[in-house]
Amino acid sequence: MTASEQRDSADLAAWRGGDAEAGEQLFDRHADAIARFFENKVREGAEDLIQATFLRMMEGRERILGESFRAFIFGIARNVLREHLRELARGRNVDPSVDSMAQLAPGPSAVVVMRQEHQLMLEGLRRLSIDDQILLELFYWEELRTHEIARVLDIPPSSARRRLTEARTRLEERMAEIATSPQLLQRTTRHLESWIDDVRRVLGTHR
Repeated sequence: MTASEQRDSADLAAWRGGDAEAGEQLFDRHADAIARFFENKVREGAEDLIQATFLRMMEGRERILGESFRAFIFGIARNVLREHLRELARGRNVDPSVDSMAQLAPGPSAVVVMRQEHQLMLEGLRRLSIDDQILLELFYWEELRTHEIARVLDIPPSSARRRLTEARTRLEERMAEIATSPQLLQRTTRHLESWIDDVRRVLGTHR
C-alpha cells in the first residue's frame, strides 16, 4: 500500500468514526483529480457533477471494503457522468464502450491549452469511446494501476491491460484523422506522454 493509500485508509476510518475533518481531507486530496475527470468531457456543468460525485462518496462511504479509495471514487464519477450523458442524449441509451464525447457534446475541448500538440491530443481523446478516454486519462493523468482501472470500468484486470494498449493505438489513429499536418502528428505522437503530462498540470488546478 502506498503512502497516499495509507492516508486515504486512515482518513476513511476516522471519517466513518465521526471525524468530519477527515472527510474534508479526503475531499481535498481528490478534488483536483475528480475535476480533471470531468473537464475534458463536459462543456458545461462540471462543477455540479463534481459535487454530485462527492455527495455520493459521502453516502457510500460504508461500502468501501478492501479496495482502492481512488478506484471507488472514480467509479462513482463514471456513474455520474453516464447519467449526465443520458440527459445530453435526451434519454437515448448511451453505450460508453462505443459512443464518444465528440458525438455527444460536439465541438472542440473546452480546456484552454497553449500548444497545437495539446489540443490535438485532447481532441483525439474526445473522439475515442468514453471508456477508452476514461481508461487513458486514469492511467496517464491519475496514474491508477490496471487493477484499479479495471474496478472503475467493471472489467477484469487482464482486459484492462489489453484495452490500455488498444486504446493508445486508437488514440494515435484518431489524432491522425484530424491532424492539420504530418509534422504536427509526428511531434504529438513522438512525445505523447510529455504532452499528456503538460495538460495534467493545467487541469483541475483552478479550484
